[in-house]
Amino acid sequence: MAIELEDGSLLSTLGDSESRTGVRVLDPEGAEVARAENCPGVHGEGTVAGEVAVFGCTDGVLVHDGAFTKLEAPDEYGRTGNVFTTGTSPVALGDYNADPDSEGYLLSQFVLVDTAAGTLEVVSLPEGVGYTFRDLARGPGDEAVLLGSDGAVHVVDEQSGELLASHPVIDPWEGPAEWQDPHPAITVLDGVAYVTEPAANAVHALDLASGAVLATGRLDATPNEIAVVTG
Repeated sequence: MAIELEDGSLLSTLGDSESRTGVRVLDPEGAEVARAENCPGVHGEGTVAGEVAVFGCTDGVLVHDGAFTKLEAPDEYGRTGNVFTTGTSPVALGDYNADPDSEGYLLSQFVLVDTAAGTLEVVSLPEGVGYTFRDLARGPGDEAVLLGSDGAVHVVDEQSGELLASHPVIDPWEGPAEWQDPHPAITVLDGVAYVTEPAANAVHALDLASGAVLATGRLDATPNEIAVVTG
């Protein structure tokens, strides 16, 4: 994976087919000018406000803002593998798994990475609620948005980690047997959350401000991952 910056430089993963160890910086001519090898299992990337790059590691996150900074997870194993960012906030949202021996794909905690403050905060969903890597998004005000296994869309303040609202949308669901299997997913565009419900072959549109379901579409096939584009 790689991130190209506006000046033409490239942030590129270090590793091979067996392991991934970090990130290097290539200048516009392709010459390596910096590297960090302290991001084991590097996976998931994004840029926040100011073109600050964030990469997930098995023990925290790696941040690049002209130089590399490692933000350590509070647990010995604390994997972030997917990062969700906006261009208007210094905060990145990431998934979080503190148990390398966990079974299944449901997670109950996530991270808010404040690149301006240099902090990584682990936040828990309400008790008994889980999510997968397909269930994170960002709201119109840079909120963290998560689709829970309780069938509700949970909206969280990106700065404080406070739960702002929970909007029921679909029936409760269980985690997939394999990560590729169809299971509920979410994406957000212009204040509307689009939520898939594979068990019902349906997609729902939720107004994040009011919590109202604006529309439901029934499909002839089972939805899995989702992307929303404008014409």
